[in-house]
Amino acid sequence: MLKALLISLTLLVCYTLPGISQTETLSDKLPDELNQEQWEYVRDLYAVDAIKLLAKLDTLGVEIDSLKRLREYTENFDCETELLAIVGATREQVADFRIKFDNAERNIKSSNNTPDDASMKFMEEIRTSKIKCLPEFNERFNSLNKFIAERNTKTNITDSKNTYSVAKGDCLWKISSTSYKTPYLWPAIWEANRSEIDDPNFLYPGQVLKIPSINDEDRKKALERSKHYRKSRKTQNNLQN
Repeated sequence: MLKALLISLTLLVCYTLPGISQTETLSDKLPDELNQEQWEYVRDLYAVDAIKLLAKLDTLGVEIDSLKRLREYTENFDCETELLAIVGATREQVADFRIKFDNAERNIKSSNNTPDDASMKFMEEIRTSKIKCLPEFNERFNSLNKFIAERNTKTNITDSKNTYSVAKGDCLWKISSTSYKTPYLWPAIWEANRSEIDDPNFLYPGQVLKIPSINDEDRKKALERSKHYRKSRKTQNNLQN
Protein backbone atom coordinates (compact mmCIF):
# COMPACT_ATOMS: atom_id res chain seq x y z
CA MET A 1 0.00 0.00 0.00
CA LEU A 2 2.72 2.42 1.04
CA LYS A 3 4.82 1.39 -1.95
CA ALA A 4 1.93 2.06 -4.33
CA LEU A 5 1.38 5.46 -2.73
CA LEU A 6 5.03 6.36 -3.11
CA ILE A 7 4.94 5.36 -6.77
CA SER A 8 1.85 7.50 -7.33
CA LEU A 9 3.46 10.44 -5.58
CA THR A 10 6.52 9.98 -7.73
CA LEU A 11 4.37 10.46 -10.81
CA LEU A 12 2.43 13.48 -9.39
CA VAL A 13 4.99 15.54 -7.48
CA CYS A 14 7.67 17.52 -9.33
CA TYR A 15 11.05 18.19 -7.85
CA THR A 16 14.30 19.34 -9.38
CA LEU A 17 17.64 17.70 -9.28
CA PRO A 18 20.84 19.69 -8.93
CA GLY A 19 21.59 21.28 -12.24
CA ILE A 20 17.97 21.22 -13.47
CA SER A 21 16.12 24.53 -14.04
CA GLN A 22 13.37 25.45 -11.50
CA THR A 23 10.88 25.61 -14.36
CA GLU A 24 11.72 22.11 -15.50
CA THR A 25 10.37 18.97 -13.85
CA LEU A 26 12.00 15.64 -13.19
CA SER A 27 9.91 14.01 -15.90
CA ASP A 28 11.33 16.49 -18.41
CA LYS A 29 14.99 16.24 -17.49
CA LEU A 30 15.53 12.93 -15.76
CA PRO A 31 18.32 11.06 -17.51
CA ASP A 32 17.56 7.64 -18.89
CA GLU A 33 19.62 6.12 -16.15
CA LEU A 34 20.17 7.42 -12.60
CA ASN A 35 23.34 6.90 -10.72
CA GLN A 36 23.22 5.88 -7.09
CA GLU A 37 23.48 9.42 -5.73
CA GLN A 38 20.73 10.72 -7.99
CA TRP A 39 18.42 7.84 -7.11
CA GLU A 40 18.90 8.34 -3.38
CA TYR A 41 18.24 12.06 -3.76
CA VAL A 42 14.95 11.49 -5.64
CA ARG A 43 13.91 8.75 -3.20
CA ASP A 44 14.51 10.97 -0.17
CA LEU A 45 12.53 13.85 -1.68
CA TYR A 46 9.51 11.70 -2.42
CA ALA A 47 9.71 9.92 0.94
CA VAL A 48 9.59 13.23 2.83
CA ASP A 49 6.73 14.45 0.71
CA ALA A 50 4.83 11.21 1.24
CA ILE A 51 5.19 11.54 5.01
CA LYS A 52 3.88 15.11 4.89
CA LEU A 53 0.90 14.10 2.77
CA LEU A 54 0.07 11.16 5.04
CA ALA A 55 0.17 13.49 8.06
CA LYS A 56 -2.10 15.95 6.26
CA LEU A 57 -4.43 13.09 5.37
CA ASP A 58 -4.67 12.13 9.05
CA THR A 59 -5.42 15.74 10.00
CA LEU A 60 -8.15 15.98 7.38
CA GLY A 61 -9.62 12.73 8.67
CA VAL A 62 -9.84 14.16 12.20
CA GLU A 63 -11.46 17.36 10.89
CA ILE A 64 -13.99 15.35 8.88
CA ASP A 65 -14.94 13.30 11.94
CA SER A 66 -15.31 16.50 13.98
CA LEU A 67 -17.56 18.07 11.35
CA LYS A 68 -19.68 14.94 11.20
CA ARG A 69 -20.21 15.04 14.96
CA LEU A 70 -21.06 18.76 14.78
CA ARG A 71 -23.58 18.15 12.01
CA GLU A 72 -25.17 15.32 13.97
CA TYR A 73 -25.39 17.53 17.07
CA THR A 74 -26.95 20.48 15.22
CA GLU A 75 -29.42 18.23 13.39
CA ASN A 76 -30.60 16.72 16.67
CA PHE A 77 -30.38 19.93 18.73
CA ASP A 78 -33.63 20.70 20.58
CA CYS A 79 -33.78 24.47 21.07
CA GLU A 80 -36.95 24.33 23.14
CA THR A 81 -35.46 21.90 25.64
CA GLU A 82 -32.36 24.04 25.99
CA LEU A 83 -34.41 27.22 26.57
CA LEU A 84 -36.60 25.50 29.15
CA ALA A 85 -33.48 24.36 30.98
CA ILE A 86 -32.14 27.92 31.02
CA VAL A 87 -35.31 29.39 32.58
CA GLY A 88 -35.79 26.38 34.85
CA ALA A 89 -39.32 25.51 33.72
CA THR A 90 -41.19 22.54 32.35
CA ARG A 91 -43.42 22.54 29.27
CA GLU A 92 -46.45 22.28 31.55
CA GLN A 93 -45.38 25.35 33.53
CA VAL A 94 -44.85 27.33 30.33
CA ALA A 95 -48.27 26.27 29.02
CA ASP A 96 -49.91 27.44 32.27
CA PHE A 97 -47.92 30.69 32.13
CA ARG A 98 -49.04 31.22 28.52
CA ILE A 99 -52.74 30.94 29.41
CA LYS A 100 -52.42 33.36 32.34
CA PHE A 101 -50.36 35.78 30.28
CA ASP A 102 -52.89 35.81 27.44
CA ASN A 103 -55.74 36.48 29.87
CA ALA A 104 -53.85 39.24 31.70
CA GLU A 105 -52.75 40.90 28.46
CA ARG A 106 -56.30 40.85 27.10
CA ASN A 107 -57.74 42.20 30.36
CA ILE A 108 -55.16 44.95 30.83
CA LYS A 109 -55.36 46.20 27.24
CA SER A 110 -59.14 46.27 27.20
CA SER A 111 -60.19 49.87 26.59
CA ASN A 112 -63.58 49.38 28.23
CA ASN A 113 -62.57 47.81 31.53
CA THR A 114 -60.29 48.58 34.43
CA PRO A 115 -57.80 45.71 34.85
CA ASP A 116 -58.85 43.33 37.60
CA ASP A 117 -56.70 42.63 40.65
CA ALA A 118 -55.80 39.16 39.40
CA SER A 119 -54.30 40.53 36.20
CA MET A 120 -52.27 43.19 37.98
CA LYS A 121 -51.10 40.64 40.55
CA PHE A 122 -50.02 38.34 37.74
CA MET A 123 -48.01 41.20 36.22
CA GLU A 124 -46.03 41.34 39.45
CA GLU A 125 -45.46 37.58 39.21
CA ILE A 126 -44.27 37.96 35.62
CA ARG A 127 -41.60 40.46 36.66
CA THR A 128 -40.00 37.87 38.95
CA SER A 129 -40.42 34.91 36.59
CA LYS A 130 -37.65 33.80 34.25
CA ILE A 131 -40.27 32.40 31.88
CA LYS A 132 -40.89 35.95 30.62
CA CYS A 133 -37.40 35.81 29.07
CA LEU A 134 -38.52 33.17 26.56
CA PRO A 135 -38.74 34.64 23.03
CA GLU A 136 -42.53 34.26 22.78
CA PHE A 137 -43.09 36.34 25.96
CA ASN A 138 -40.20 38.79 26.24
CA GLU A 139 -41.27 41.37 23.65
CA ARG A 140 -44.93 41.09 24.67
CA PHE A 141 -44.06 41.64 28.33
CA ASN A 142 -42.01 44.75 27.56
CA SER A 143 -44.83 46.09 25.39
CA LEU A 144 -47.43 45.41 28.09
CA ASN A 145 -45.27 47.00 30.77
CA LYS A 146 -44.91 50.12 28.61
CA PHE A 147 -48.66 50.17 27.96
CA ILE A 148 -49.42 50.10 31.71
CA ALA A 149 -46.97 52.93 32.44
CA GLU A 150 -48.36 55.12 29.64
CA ARG A 151 -51.95 54.46 30.67
CA ASN A 152 -51.21 55.31 34.31
CA THR A 153 -49.59 58.57 33.26
CA LYS A 154 -52.51 59.41 30.96
CA THR A 155 -55.04 58.56 33.67
CA ASN A 156 -53.32 60.75 36.24
CA ILE A 157 -53.20 63.72 33.87
CA THR A 158 -56.78 63.25 32.64
CA ASP A 159 -58.26 62.89 36.12
CA SER A 160 -56.16 65.59 37.78
CA LYS A 161 -59.07 68.05 37.86
CA ASN A 162 -61.26 65.73 39.94
CA THR A 163 -59.35 62.70 41.18
CA TYR A 164 -55.79 61.41 41.17
CA SER A 165 -54.62 57.80 41.30
CA VAL A 166 -51.50 57.63 43.45
CA ALA A 167 -48.52 55.99 41.77
CA LYS A 168 -45.29 54.76 43.35
CA GLY A 169 -43.11 57.70 44.39
CA ASP A 170 -45.97 60.21 44.56
CA CYS A 171 -46.39 62.72 47.39
CA LEU A 172 -48.84 65.55 48.07
CA TRP A 173 -46.22 68.09 47.06
CA LYS A 174 -45.84 66.43 43.65
CA ILE A 175 -49.59 65.93 43.17
CA SER A 176 -50.23 69.59 43.96
CA SER A 177 -47.64 70.58 41.37
CA THR A 178 -49.43 68.43 38.77
CA SER A 179 -52.95 69.54 39.66
CA TYR A 180 -52.49 73.20 40.61
CA LYS A 181 -49.17 74.01 38.91
CA THR A 182 -47.65 74.79 42.33
CA PRO A 183 -46.59 72.45 45.13
CA TYR A 184 -47.63 74.82 47.94
CA LEU A 185 -51.35 74.05 47.69
CA TRP A 186 -50.93 70.46 48.91
CA PRO A 187 -52.83 71.20 52.20
CA ALA A 188 -56.00 71.64 50.13
CA ILE A 189 -55.65 68.07 48.84
CA TRP A 190 -54.94 66.76 52.33
CA GLU A 191 -57.99 68.47 53.79
CA ALA A 192 -60.20 67.01 51.08
CA ASN A 193 -58.89 63.48 51.71
CA ARG A 194 -58.64 63.20 55.49
CA SER A 195 -60.45 59.86 55.37
CA GLU A 196 -57.81 58.50 53.00
CA ILE A 197 -54.68 60.19 54.35
CA ASP A 198 -53.74 59.75 58.00
CA ASP A 199 -50.33 61.34 57.61
CA PRO A 200 -49.59 63.78 54.76
CA ASN A 201 -46.09 62.37 54.52
CA PHE A 202 -47.28 58.90 53.58
CA LEU A 203 -49.25 57.94 50.47
CA TYR A 204 -49.80 54.48 49.04
CA PRO A 205 -49.94 53.42 45.39
CA GLY A 206 -53.50 52.82 44.33
CA GLN A 207 -55.09 55.45 46.55
CA VAL A 208 -57.62 57.57 44.67
CA LEU A 209 -57.57 61.13 45.98
CA LYS A 210 -60.06 63.89 45.41
CA ILE A 211 -58.61 67.00 43.82
CA PRO A 212 -60.88 69.82 44.98
CA SER A 213 -61.52 72.96 42.99
CA ILE A 214 -60.25 75.96 44.94
CA ASN A 215 -61.14 79.64 44.85
CA ASP A 216 -58.98 82.56 45.91
CA GLU A 217 -59.95 82.14 49.57
CA ASP A 218 -59.16 78.44 49.57
CA ARG A 219 -55.87 79.15 47.83
CA LYS A 220 -54.91 81.71 50.47
CA LYS A 221 -55.73 79.30 53.34
CA ALA A 222 -53.79 76.47 51.70
CA LEU A 223 -50.73 78.66 51.22
CA GLU A 224 -50.89 79.76 54.87
CA ARG A 225 -51.12 76.15 56.07
CA SER A 226 -48.22 75.19 53.83
CA LYS A 227 -46.10 78.05 55.18
CA HIS A 228 -47.00 77.18 58.78
CA TYR A 229 -46.17 73.52 58.20
CA ARG A 230 -42.76 74.32 56.70
CA LYS A 231 -41.98 76.65 59.61
CA SER A 232 -42.97 73.96 62.13
CA ARG A 233 -40.82 71.38 60.37
CA LYS A 234 -37.86 73.74 60.33
CA THR A 235 -38.22 74.45 64.06
CA GLN A 236 -38.52 70.75 64.80
CA ASN A 237 -35.39 69.94 62.80
CA ASN A 238 -33.44 72.68 64.61
CA LEU A 239 -34.48 71.27 68.00
CA GLN A 240 -33.43 67.77 66.96
CA ASN A 241 -30.03 69.03 65.81
